[in-house]
Amino acid sequence: MVANGGPSLSEALTRFVAAKKNIKNTPTDHQELGRFVAWCGRSRTVVEVSPAEVAEYAQYIGLGGIESAQRLNPVKAFLSFWKEQGWIQNGLAAHLRVPRSRRSGGRRSGGGAGAVGSAHLSPEGYARLVAQVELLKGERALVVEDIRLAMADKDFRENAPLEAAKERQGFIESRIRDLESSLATAEILSVKLAQAGQRSAVGARVSLRDADSGKKVAYTLVDVREADAASGKISTSSPVGQALLDKVAGDEVTINVPRGTLHYIIEKVAG
Repeated sequence: MVANGGPSLSEALTRFVAAKKNIKNTPTDHQELGRFVAWCGRSRTVVEVSPAEVAEYAQYIGLGGIESAQRLNPVKAFLSFWKEQGWIQNGLAAHLRVPRSRRSGGRRSGGGAGAVGSAHLSPEGYARLVAQVELLKGERALVVEDIRLAMADKDFRENAPLEAAKERQGFIESRIRDLESSLATAEILSVKLAQAGQRSAVGARVSLRDADSGKKVAYTLVDVREADAASGKISTSSPVGQALLDKVAGDEVTINVPRGTLHYIIEKVAG
């Protein structure tokens, strides 16, 4: 049994490679896995990785053009392995999708991978990003040591460990910049008392009733950086989140999702 709700990403990668040793993996596959682990932070546990981070990583890789989807395949297998092992309850592989606008090979202009506007975060979400930055700075020190050791091999022409370490360093530095930029412009949401006629916005908890089945569900609308479907936190940039924005109790909403059309009645909006 794994302690603390799941292994670290570094340990999970070791277990994954050992479990799939009879499956032929190319050096490129291993590089892609190492790249993903470096992006998220080797010391973090698998349960700390959120759907939003996985989706953001896919966007980052999507900058590489037409081969991006293929590069994500080994990472999808890795994420599926987490669920197979029972380390996480909700699958993350489904969130690893390259946006269609990226698949044509064009590059996004301006900004980094996380450049999605100013963040509106709860105090908990802000603290989580701060913790991620600190973990990544620890990873920075480790990768510098990896580079030093790899450079001890004087044959730089075919020094795969050195190239991998340098690339991992680039991802770590980019991730730190993106997170620090988000933190610098973040607006911390305060808890407000619900008011009559209050409209839903980022930070609001929206209680819904399915117009067809009568089933009730509640979602908290959050910034994409804080989204966690398992906890009922949905991004305001998602189809469901967008449909629930700027609504009041009594409003009816129709949401188009892959499995069909949903019809909800908003019963309550809480600040």
